[in-house]
Amino acid sequence: MSTRYEFDNEAIADFCNNNDVTITFTPDQLDNLGMKGKTTLSIEQISDVANQLYPEENDLRNFIMERSGEFHPISFSLYVQNDALWEIMKRKSERADKMLPMTTIPWFYWEKEAVGKKNPAGVRSMSFPRDPLIVEFEDDALVIKGRGGDFYGFLEGRLVDKRHGIRPLVIPGGSGTKNEVPNYKTEYIQVKIRRNCAQSILYPYPIDELDYAFSEHPRAFYNHGIQIDCEGVNVNLKAGGRRETSLRGKTTILIGKNIKETEDTDKTIMFHVWLVALQKAFFL
Repeated sequence: MSTRYEFDNEAIADFCNNNDVTITFTPDQLDNLGMKGKTTLSIEQISDVANQLYPEENDLRNFIMERSGEFHPISFSLYVQNDALWEIMKRKSERADKMLPMTTIPWFYWEKEAVGKKNPAGVRSMSFPRDPLIVEFEDDALVIKGRGGDFYGFLEGRLVDKRHGIRPLVIPGGSGTKNEVPNYKTEYIQVKIRRNCAQSILYPYPIDELDYAFSEHPRAFYNHGIQIDCEGVNVNLKAGGRRETSLRGKTTILIGKNIKETEDTDKTIMFHVWLVALQKAFFL
């Protein structure tokens, strides 16, 4: 398997020089570099780079934990599928057959002013959140922390305020839409995933059952991300002041980064090393 993304020749050279590592290219990759100036990299090549940089498992884990903040912003979306949540999804005005995320980093929220032809769902996001996503290892669990959005069901649009959550008082006859919209409240999120109870996929395809409107675009995960699948009983979620609870149902976690081609640097390659290292250290 190879990356979906093609890395620039200059970025690859800078990465190898700055980190004192070697990447041995295949004939096809050399042809691509010569003709297009860029190429994909195989997972084996990236894994070999991770081994060159961090041959010991403890070093690999430290790299994952220490560098997670440096790649800020990293996006995270957690989806849960069970009968109760599917029943709630029936209240959606569109795409009732697709599941919204339960938590995301960063925070995605509805805003009246955002509604338009190019954005019918009226979604805004905290494009560059203040707090970075943090990844830690705790006994047999992978822990993901950061400030994001927590799903609080559906409310009339006029009741949803992106800065203060639900307004405590609504004046009768007040302005604003009475149509129900997804209500996401900004909270500090912590997710624990038990080891050996999950499977991972690098560069995942979009999942048909999922609604990505209030999430990072699936293209980001497809090009620069990882998908983690597990049963909810093996995942604990704590949002804000709520107590930590286990989830119920099929759980899908997506971690990735939205990188534009104009931003392609050696740091992009290091992020892919981070993704492969995460898979090696925890899921293999």
